[in-house]
Amino acid sequence: MKKFVVLLSLFLCLLFCSCTTDTSGYKSELTSKKWSAKLDGGAEVKLTFSADTATMHIKSADKSTEIEGRYVADDKSFMIFVPEISQNYTFEYTPKGENLDLKYNGSTITLKEAKP
Repeated sequence: MKKFVVLLSLFLCLLFCSCTTDTSGYKSELTSKKWSAKLDGGAEVKLTFSADTATMHIKSADKSTEIEGRYVADDKSFMIFVPEISQNYTFEYTPKGENLDLKYNGSTITLKEAKP
């Protein structure tokens, strides 16, 4: 009987102490995918998230720039911190399945989920 109680206690302990990850909400959808867009003027935008770093690469003709730094995100917006240039960039976003509307300073672009 003691063995049964010990095994039952161990099982219940493992059951209630399991680790979980919160995958609900838009933040998880935003950060778990890679996003890209080719704009009408020929510019290309790529947005990726890795651990605690966000990277936005923008290329237009022969010029390109990259915004990279730590980020914080909620279900409506995210901010990329770039301490090297003392600048922070705040973007509002709306995921729409395989598309992502990204807003910055009143302008909106639509990114698509980048397929591997």
